[in-house]
Amino acid sequence: MSAPFYTVKDVPAQDFIRAYAEYLKKNNKIKIPEWASIVKTGLGKEISPIDQDWMYVRAAALARKIYVRGHWGVGNLTHMFGSVNDNGKHESGSGKVIRYLLQQLETIKVLKKDNKSLLKKGSRIVTKEGQQDLNRIATQVALAARK
Repeated sequence: MSAPFYTVKDVPAQDFIRAYAEYLKKNNKIKIPEWASIVKTGLGKEISPIDQDWMYVRAAALARKIYVRGHWGVGNLTHMFGSVNDNGKHESGSGKVIRYLLQQLETIKVLKKDNKSLLKKGSRIVTKEGQQDLNRIATQVALAARK
């Protein structure tokens, strides 16, 4: 009898993002820059995040978003991670933060740029190694939830 297998789509997003962020932090997969403590996450924000591990959480959320529906570019992701201000106007998320984290996820071979797609050239997709890592974390989350 084979061991149970779960994908990222099979587990709740919040649980997966928390577990993958802990994995990234514990294994020092992502290098946190010096400017991370003073940068805002978007135009609609006034101060930087209070949580010290927010970059790991954002990287995990980006990896999950691209896994679930590939071919995301920086522009689409800044819109997705943006916010709405008081008068209902949409404010974009920080492009620098998203671009930096996508590059970090590319260096650890979770994501890669897709140059084969005709319409979305340069968009990010999940690599085979990245898919295996993300599914392994999702399986751990699902098994922990079953206990």
